[in-house]
Amino acid sequence: METTELILLIKDISSPEDMQRVRDTIMQMPGQMAPEVQQALLDKVAQVTAQSKAKREDAIAVLKVHGVEYPLTDWLTPKNYATKFGIKNTETVINWINRGVIDSENVKEIPELGLRLVRAIEYSPRKYSGQPVKA
Repeated sequence: METTELILLIKDISSPEDMQRVRDTIMQMPGQMAPEVQQALLDKVAQVTAQSKAKREDAIAVLKVHGVEYPLTDWLTPKNYATKFGIKNTETVINWINRGVIDSENVKEIPELGLRLVRAIEYSPRKYSGQPVKA
């Protein structure tokens, strides 16, 4: 592959899959990377980093509008909540939200981001005392 072709591939990266294809192509090329290719990669990384930072700042602004203050270490997605507290699947956390095991004050819906956040407090299913009902 010509250096100019590789530089065009780098400049056209628009998804993680594109990035992976370019990476694989570069890894299969013999010898050292041409300085022009290295510069194109550095420019693309800087561009993607700036875009990521802008999107992160937008997301933080939307969250602040909904009363969620940064840092987000206090709020987790149901998936991250399940991982942090050793719950086997995300559906359990979602069921707890729907059944009220997790109080509504500890759940934030962010429709602009298609996101639901749970305050990072360990919850457990309700414990019922009393005798089991005999059939």
